Amino acid sequence: MAPALLSLPLELREIIYERVFNSYTVKHGFGKPPPANRTALLQTCKQIHLEAWRILPLSIKFHFRGTEAMLDTLLSVDQSVITRLRHISVKAFPFPLYATGRTDFYSTYYFNNALSLLPGLHLDRLEVEDAFHGFGLVDGWRDVVTYFDIEALLKSDAWKELVYITPCTDFIASGYDHRRKRVAQPAGWDKMLRERDGEDSGAEVQMLITPESSNRDAADASTRPWSAIAGHEVVENWRLATPEQELKGEVRIVARRGKRTVYVQTGLSEKKTWKELKDKLGGFSMPDWTPYYNDMADAVGWVYGGWGRRMQLANRALNY
Repeated sequence: MAPALLSLPLELREIIYERVFNSYTVKHGFGKPPPANRTALLQTCKQIHLEAWRILPLSIKFHFRGTEAMLDTLLSVDQSVITRLRHISVKAFPFPLYATGRTDFYSTYYFNNALSLLPGLHLDRLEVEDAFHGFGLVDGWRDVVTYFDIEALLKSDAWKELVYITPCTDFIASGYDHRRKRVAQPAGWDKMLRERDGEDSGAEVQMLITPESSNRDAADASTRPWSAIAGHEVVENWRLATPEQELKGEVRIVARRGKRTVYVQTGLSEKKTWKELKDKLGGFSMPDWTPYYNDMADAVGWVYGGWGRRMQLANRALNY
């Protein structure tokens, strides 16, 4: 194989490498992967290895089961690899770090802060799955946290296209909003991104919904644009919600940066492994990071459940 491949011009060989690696999805955190000889091309000969290795990070897709798996993997590689990654999908749990010196308490941070640990990240596409809905947490505060998790990611610089997937409309339509800072979307986020990148840059934020198919025909269940006023219950009551907000289903927030926009993540430059950052008591503190918190949920959790919601989320993130 090697002699025939090497007889082609380098430009054609690079196209072949790209086509081959584009079909690869590397998964981390999902247990033992099925056997696959994905590295056969790299093992052909030294010249092909050197040529193909440069193309590999630019083409493959990384799928991480959670934030911990992403950090554990990417903090173990050289930054020259980080800067060449282009496609990541991840379930965005808030991530825990010791910062108080107490072994029984984690400070828990939003997913966008995890990107600050990966300076130079320069993704063509970042796909994020909501971790606050869909696995049994029923507290109303999760709706607000999802909303601000999305907003924080929209302000980050690691991506050219961001896709945030949440299984329901509660993040925007729920009437529970103790912070009273949610506004109509996606109009607010679209305006924020255009002000950041320029009105004529082509930057945009869309919100798409795939309505639940029960009592609907197949055509009615297709994905469609969706807009909503924050803080209204999703009920069939015109006094509380617009007709659009009566829809229930999976929501995708799709954001695209503007033309000629520089989208490179900045952040910490110190070289530490995920184990060093996570486990060293009192060894990590970021004064400009706001830990995830919810005073009411924590207080109720400590009084009635014996442990706070922060601790529950930290354990979920660590063991998912």
